[in-house]
Amino acid sequence: MILGKCPYCKANVVAIKSTANGKKVNLYTCENAKKEYDDSDQFVFTSDSTCTFRVYSNVFLRWNKRSFSKYEMKKLLEDEQVIIRLHGRRGTSEYFKYVITDKEYGVSILWDEEVENEKETFS
Repeated sequence: MILGKCPYCKANVVAIKSTANGKKVNLYTCENAKKEYDDSDQFVFTSDSTCTFRVYSNVFLRWNKRSFSKYEMKKLLEDEQVIIRLHGRRGTSEYFKYVITDKEYGVSILWDEEVENEKETFS
């Protein structure tokens, strides 16, 4: 499934079902970001890889967000930012933050930016 254009090389970003740490997740990756296992069992980019854009759907798990959805990734690629809902440690409180693409990590949360009218986004 094509979600949009890569923010770095403008190739297609696709959703691929994958396994990370024994859990089934979606991997959102640029078609030019190819990885393989090397001799030491490290998962590295191939020699013909020309891009590094990759994001796993469980990227925000430490903030109690189970999955970064295909819809959220598609919106991020279209608008260059997306608002996500995160939860406190006990899962009782919720808060909203902007997410942008990041060359090194795939995506980053803008912790210092306050989200205005977040309730309207999720109504």
